[in-house]
Amino acid sequence: MKGNSTSQYFWITAVYFLLGFVNITLALSALACMILPFAMAAKTGKKTWCRGYCPRADFLKLFSRISKRKAMPLWMRGVNIRNGILTYFCMNLMLILFSTYMVSQGQMAPIERVRLFIAFELPFAMPQMFPIPGVSDTLLHFSYRMYSVMISSTILGLILSLLYKPATWCAVCPVSTMTDRMLKHSKPAKN
Repeated sequence: MKGNSTSQYFWITAVYFLLGFVNITLALSALACMILPFAMAAKTGKKTWCRGYCPRADFLKLFSRISKRKAMPLWMRGVNIRNGILTYFCMNLMLILFSTYMVSQGQMAPIERVRLFIAFELPFAMPQMFPIPGVSDTLLHFSYRMYSVMISSTILGLILSLLYKPATWCAVCPVSTMTDRMLKHSKPAKN
């Protein structure tokens, strides 16, 4: 199946967030969206994921009719904002890994609710339609953390797409930034 500019993968984003209500451990499917862009770039030498397969990009395009469709401000176009967002998400991923390790060692209680932007815990627990008995606290914690980072970045992307053009998130997306850097460093130097 070849990716194109029409919104054909938006449903993956919607299904992902619904699956969190089925069972939070299904949130670990987000790892595919964190690995596939780099695997595709390594194979093709291009940003194949970003240019045709990213479900979040297709999801954000759905809001183009209500978007203000303004150009991104100049301060958002520079490398500093991309680096800032990349740093924030790298710190978030480090926190996910460290806190998951701490839970696995019994040094910390697992989180049992979604947290927006690392710190803001939702005031309600997500219903779990099909709880899986015997799932470790470590796996539950990791799942809630992954779901939290995915919903936080989607909310940020949605805000940007409503205030500016729908693809604004793509310009500052940490996966896009890292893929750019990977491709830049993988190209042979010209003599």
